Amino acid sequence: MRDLGNYSLRDWMGAMPLAHGARRLRNMAVDRVYGKRQAEGQAALLAELSRFRGEFLVFTVAFNMPEAIAFLSQAMARAMPGLALVVCDNSTDPAARARIAALCTQEGRLYCPMPAAPQLHSRPNGSRSHGVALNWIWRNLIRPTRPRGFALIDHDLIPLAADDLSSRLAHQPVYGMVRKGERFGGWFLWPGYSLFDFAAVEHLPLDFGTDTPLTLDTGGQNWRVLYRDLSLPALDRAQTWEVMLPDPDTGEPEPFLLVDTWLHVGGAGHRGGGAAALERARRAYAADPEGLLGRLMATAQEIP
Repeated sequence: MRDLGNYSLRDWMGAMPLAHGARRLRNMAVDRVYGKRQAEGQAALLAELSRFRGEFLVFTVAFNMPEAIAFLSQAMARAMPGLALVVCDNSTDPAARARIAALCTQEGRLYCPMPAAPQLHSRPNGSRSHGVALNWIWRNLIRPTRPRGFALIDHDLIPLAADDLSSRLAHQPVYGMVRKGERFGGWFLWPGYSLFDFAAVEHLPLDFGTDTPLTLDTGGQNWRVLYRDLSLPALDRAQTWEVMLPDPDTGEPEPFLLVDTWLHVGGAGHRGGGAAALERARRAYAADPEGLLGRLMATAQEIP
């Protein structure tokens, strides 16, 4: 929630700080309860992860799109074959879970079937659900493993070129795509592409939840425990561009997000939604995996 000085008299008269505080306490309680739930095969997974202690790891949260995990895994194998990917499956569709598990076995990726998330509403908030999943991963997988560093990426973020992620943390504790709140001065790293030096954050109570009162999306709770103590101007951060891919059926250009050398497929701005956008990106990549990045950069408009 906000600092108390950022609430107006009208806010206080409407008991807004109390409402925000109560919601925050509820969310913390939910996270604490969920964080104690065990995933099927968790002990065996931790034993496998122990081999990567002191190395760099990449974690992604899968959600009902096996084709995204297949694309991500295969593109990572091409661009950065030595980098381990941990797929944490938060899917609600049992069939999707089965396919993602099989893909991970086939691709040699570490797989974690996350425990069922708590449902407080009939229509769960996607940002909040993502934050709850990341908090579980931090407490149950990353902290026990103690990697040298780790990345959190979206399941539809596709590497188009080799990228030494660990080197981006050589002189700073965090790296990624910075997003700023609409008011009150807060900022955070988009958890779809965020990197952390483990030694720099292991002692912190990281919280990847939203901070709606501060207008900060998933990952925004880390403003209080991490980001507000860092000098944003002193940090290197990810470069972002809007790039265009032509629709293969109509030839019309459609916008995608490029973060450093990673293509974010997304889907909100594309006809047919995320699955159709993912297929268009996959077809473009398959046709020219080496040249796609250059073609996209020819259309790039930098996003401040």
